[in-house]
Amino acid sequence: MVQVEINDESTDDAKLGERIVAIARRKASHIGFYCDGSGICTMCECKILSGADQLNEPTEVEHTWLTDARLAQGYRLGCQAALRGTGPVQVLTRAEEMRRQLDAVLNPPMGTTSADHLPGLLENIAAINWQHIGRWPFNLLSSINRIGLYSVLWPITNLNQLVDDTVRITQHMLKTEPKDQSPSA
Repeated sequence: MVQVEINDESTDDAKLGERIVAIARRKASHIGFYCDGSGICTMCECKILSGADQLNEPTEVEHTWLTDARLAQGYRLGCQAALRGTGPVQVLTRAEEMRRQLDAVLNPPMGTTSADHLPGLLENIAAINWQHIGRWPFNLLSSINRIGLYSVLWPITNLNQLVDDTVRITQHMLKTEPKDQSPSA
């Protein structure tokens, strides 16, 4: 088993070959997902804070959607980043990173102002958007070629699982326990 920390919460039940998004979904960590792992929505983008050497190399999908600058900063797609080593890995999901940045703008920590935190949030939003716009239309054409037009237009393969995972993540973020629901991976 491998120790993986996602958004400051540790788990020691991750397995070699398992993808970050699967671990996050199983643990109801705050992560975005929509395309069920096909790598086209990029909502599962996360920053590898430590242990990047314990993951597979960035895939063709990641090179299609993430800019070289984002990759160099340690960003990966959780649906593409898989455990290959047994050392610890520390991850901050894009969804959680942006939630924290927005929270710092709306509720600045003592001794700071909203203006201190706004540039970081805006820079992150711009970088995320640029990696899509700046690669247009090649990123979309590459995805259509790889998985087909229908899968690009409707990437959800299991709507019930998407809804269940979203509810579990929301409950976890609100620190409430799901009632009679078993986690889905």
